[in-house]
Amino acid sequence: MESVETTADESNKAPALPSPVARALTPWLGIALGTIGLLWASGIAVDLGIEIIAEQVMGAVLGIALSIIFLNVPAHPKYAGTLPWYDALMSFIGFGMGVYLVYRYPYLLENFSYIPIEATTMGFILVALTTEALRRTAGWGLCIILLTFFVYAFFADLIPGSLKGRAMTPVQFFSFLGIDTTGILGIPLTIITTVVIIFIFLGQVLLRSGGSEFFTDIAAALMGRSRGGSAKIAVVASGLFGSISGSAVSNVASTGVITIPLMRQGGYSRPIAGAIEAVASTGGQIMPPIMGAAAFLMAELLEIRYQEVIIAAILPALLYYIAVFLQADLEAGKTGIKPVPEDQIPPFVQVFKQGWYFLVPFVILITALFSWNSPPELAALYGAGSIVVLGLIFNYKGKKLTPPMLILCLRKTGEMSVDILVIGATAGMIIGILDATGLSFGLTFIMVQVGEGNLFLLLGLTAVICIILGMGMPTTAIYFLLAVLATPPLVE
Repeated sequence: MESVETTADESNKAPALPSPVARALTPWLGIALGTIGLLWASGIAVDLGIEIIAEQVMGAVLGIALSIIFLNVPAHPKYAGTLPWYDALMSFIGFGMGVYLVYRYPYLLENFSYIPIEATTMGFILVALTTEALRRTAGWGLCIILLTFFVYAFFADLIPGSLKGRAMTPVQFFSFLGIDTTGILGIPLTIITTVVIIFIFLGQVLLRSGGSEFFTDIAAALMGRSRGGSAKIAVVASGLFGSISGSAVSNVASTGVITIPLMRQGGYSRPIAGAIEAVASTGGQIMPPIMGAAAFLMAELLEIRYQEVIIAAILPALLYYIAVFLQADLEAGKTGIKPVPEDQIPPFVQVFKQGWYFLVPFVILITALFSWNSPPELAALYGAGSIVVLGLIFNYKGKKLTPPMLILCLRKTGEMSVDILVIGATAGMIIGILDATGLSFGLTFIMVQVGEGNLFLLLGLTAVICIILGMGMPTTAIYFLLAVLATPPLVE
């Protein structure tokens, strides 16, 4: 009984704060990462004639991301709030690798065949640090999948049947994954650095200037008077805010703190209130015009414009939210949940009059994408610039952008980018192994055989894999795996 009580007491404790060193360094690292991402997305380096290649920038942001992770995410929860010497060392080495790649990468790229020791050592450090960072941020599920690909790369020639491939020596493996543009510093990391970071910044600026409150108030004004209005407010608010954040976590953190207590007051049980907010916030990843990192990767891998992905996503996103909305309504009808009290419903005209300027970045973003044919990163930059200017002038419920607040937005942009940067680096390694060993052809052949003459069987198999992986892996990682492994046989 004593142990149970102790466990309960421990579970009620507040999360341990990061170590003093982490609290001191992380803000500066986050600001640096966010600034690099914004400058790279703006294309200012090209405009100024600065000679820098994409992989140098990718190396810099990955090095900073690794440093932030090892400072803040312990190897085991019991070490939370401390900074063991090995974490400090790995953080320093990760940052050092970023600096090293910025300085040395052009030479390495041209001469890595002639400097195998340096290339292999650098690749080994990058692969090892990225793998451990992945384990700490994404968990063992994705890490085990990555390690399985590692094992295959070394023993591909011993695998029987259609999956037999070209084995890689340790020198080939580490130098290829660390330096080649098909490895860690490949397309996935490039897309995240070039496009995703600026969209995260746009979401942060909108959040810090009061955008989440505006969308929640709009949803309350529209839905509060219907049965189960509190849940419908959560659904609509999550859909609206999700369309600008593209992040389920940000969505829950911004709208959930308002809508979950509101649903509890309205009569929804704790599990139902949490489930509605979680499902509604998750849908923000597929709600145009900003749909998370996976949407940009779709455009790149499919070699189509991002605008086409937006158009294709409109109907599925609406159907998703209609389904969630109807379920919330049915739950309200079953349990007799009434509308939100009138005194908690803000007047629509007043809300719109106070926060109309939050719609401006949407208009600019869509105009830039569809009328000016701007690339996504520039469209997001225009949108972010507009809300920065308007946020400095206007305020919503006392929330107004200030220069210190903009610095905080940069910092949070950098800190929120680290997990997805590591996933992008992981996806690059998997793609590199598939390419170097020939495994992609073997997997395609097997899946085509499974679905030969029965496309629906192959589609069903792909869907089941998506569902199983989706229960324990991030969206971006799942999309990468399925896009690389399942798309070729579906096309065939």
